[in-house]
Amino acid sequence: MVIRVHRGGKAGSPSLFSGPSLVFGNVWKHSTLTRHMIKKDVKLAYHGTLLGYVWTLLEPLLMTIILYALFVILRGSSDEYMPLKVMLGLLFYSCFSKTMSMCTNAMIQNSSLINQVYFPRELFHVSISGYQLYRLVMSLLIIIPLLIWYQLMPTIYLLLLIPATVGISMLAIGMGMIASVIQVRVRDVSQLVVVLLRAGFFISGVFYGAEHVPAKWLHLHLLNPVAVFIEVSRVSVLGDMGVLQVSNILYAMGISLFFMLLGMGVFKRYESRVVKYL
Repeated sequence: MVIRVHRGGKAGSPSLFSGPSLVFGNVWKHSTLTRHMIKKDVKLAYHGTLLGYVWTLLEPLLMTIILYALFVILRGSSDEYMPLKVMLGLLFYSCFSKTMSMCTNAMIQNSSLINQVYFPRELFHVSISGYQLYRLVMSLLIIIPLLIWYQLMPTIYLLLLIPATVGISMLAIGMGMIASVIQVRVRDVSQLVVVLLRAGFFISGVFYGAEHVPAKWLHLHLLNPVAVFIEVSRVSVLGDMGVLQVSNILYAMGISLFFMLLGMGVFKRYESRVVKYL
């Protein structure tokens, strides 16, 4: 049986400030459904494939080899840890880019379901973020053999992996929720997001470290929260802060929290107004 529901209008739309509490409340209330959606994404990603979960490890490994050959072997580098740094950059940027791009298209891709039955639509975004976060955490297991190879012992800095993973996920879901609302009305937004994410790959320090950025441009580089989180991931593994400062980490976390709350507020404010265009 198909259930039709009232889509809502401008009247009664939540404010930007109440949006985050509504999202958190809906996720808590529908936690079972959220977990089911994440598990479904995991099964769809690996079911029927020959190597299954191994592909999660092979993708960043192969990309690391390619980038290492292009930007390190051909150019030359004295940094023995460069393969490890490149791999961490790939893993974290992939989590950010895939979360944001998939969240941008979440409303469009699930339009048929949205038009048939009601449940909080932000669950699409939350499940996407949860799935990509799961992939990131599982992919990080690949660095264990590298730590053994480089004879790197874990330090207290390893705890910085927590704010790095959480921070980059908050930033991606917040920006993705804003883009998804605009995407319903302006279908070119997804193409713009692809271009911006492709550009972000080159300016976020994926295949180079912050120490390679000229001193006069370093402060601009670290204004990019994605670049900061990538650098934090390297600090957590190598146990050396390098050019990174605590203020940079706090800034990136603050920006990510701001965008997550803003994204939730914008989404809850305008979702009922844009569903009629699906």
